[in-house]
Amino acid sequence: ERVYLIRRGAVRLSRVYESGEEITVALLRENSLFGVLSLLTGHRSDRFYHAVAFTRVEMVTAPAASVRAAIEADTGVGLRLLQGLSSRILQTETMIETLTHRDMSSRLVSFLLVLCRDFGVPDDLGITIDLRLS
Repeated sequence: ERVYLIRRGAVRLSRVYESGEEITVALLRENSLFGVLSLLTGHRSDRFYHAVAFTRVEMVTAPAASVRAAIEADTGVGLRLLQGLSSRILQTETMIETLTHRDMSSRLVSFLLVLCRDFGVPDDLGITIDLRLS
């Protein structure tokens, strides 16, 4: 029922399944959106996610109805939303490719490269990924 925009920081979205298993479905960074399913479908979603901050996070949130009204009033808002969703689709496709088409060591290398690209901070020693991942 709400849309969230991460202004600063990193967030992990996960789902807990009936078996009790928790699966990470997305790693989000600044300027990423989540909570948009109900906005797009017009219906309350039956999919519930856990959002956990990896770092200090600054977020903006708004009711889905308000965001929908802003899109109808200003096509630029809709375009920015579409850009954000396109980025999430690309991230999902990259993760699917990483997890399904390679041996374990190749998947790990690919995943680390994605983390460097999306969350890496260059420093004197190389690139630091300042996330606590298991």
